[in-house]
Amino acid sequence: EDQKEDLGQEVSKKRPRETPNYFVSIPITDDQILDRIEDVQELIFTKEPDLLRALLPVQTMHLTIIVAHLGTEEVVKKAVLALKQSKTKVEAILHGKDLNMTFHGIGQFNNQVIYVKMLEEDQKTLSRIAEAVEQCFNEMNLDISGSKDFKPHLTFLKLSKAPRLKRRGFRKICSDLYKEYEDSYFGTEVFSQIDLCAMRKKKQESGYYYCECSINVGSSGTEESKEQ
Repeated sequence: EDQKEDLGQEVSKKRPRETPNYFVSIPITDDQILDRIEDVQELIFTKEPDLLRALLPVQTMHLTIIVAHLGTEEVVKKAVLALKQSKTKVEAILHGKDLNMTFHGIGQFNNQVIYVKMLEEDQKTLSRIAEAVEQCFNEMNLDISGSKDFKPHLTFLKLSKAPRLKRRGFRKICSDLYKEYEDSYFGTEVFSQIDLCAMRKKKQESGYYYCECSINVGSSGTEESKEQ
C-alpha cells in the first residue's frame, strides 16, 4: 500500500493525472462462461428489475490488464507498438503451453461491483504476463498511471453504470440476489489474445469494444500467424 501511495505522489509531481481512455485486456469468449454469466444476470434481474441498467453486456466481458491515457494518434501508435513488442515476452512466459483461465464463484467490491472470480492457481502465470505487458508500456513512456494492481476478475454488474439508482438510495447490491451461483463453476477460457481497446470509440458490431490492435498468443496464435 505504501508503495502505491509513493507512486501516486511521483505521478502527480510529474504531470496531472489524465482520465484513462484506453485499456489493455484479455477478451473472454468461451460460450459456457458467457452463458452462465447471463444466467446470473437474469436471476438478478428477475429478483431486482431496477438493476437492469447496472448489468454489463456479456459481449464486453474481459480481464483488464492496464488502463492508459493515450492523448493523440501518435501516442496510440506507440501503444500498439508496445503491445506488439510484449508478444515475445508473453510467449516466453507461456513456453508454448496453453494457459487455462478457470472461473469459479462470485465476488464483490464494496457490494457495488459484482464479478466472477478466477481460480487463484491460474492467476500466477497471468500476473507475470500482465507485468510483461506493463513493462512494455512503461518502456514506451506511456501514461498508465490510472492502472490498479492486476487482480483478474470478470465484472458483470456495476452500480456506477446506473447513477440514477444511487440517487434513489440504491447503495449496495445484496448477495442474496446471486447466492445460488456464489460458489458455481462458470467455465474455462484458454488464454489466446490480448487487445488494446478504446473506451470511448463506437463498439464493434459484435458488441465488443473497438480494438486498435490485438495480438494472438499461445498455441493458437502461432498457427494463425503461419496461415497468414
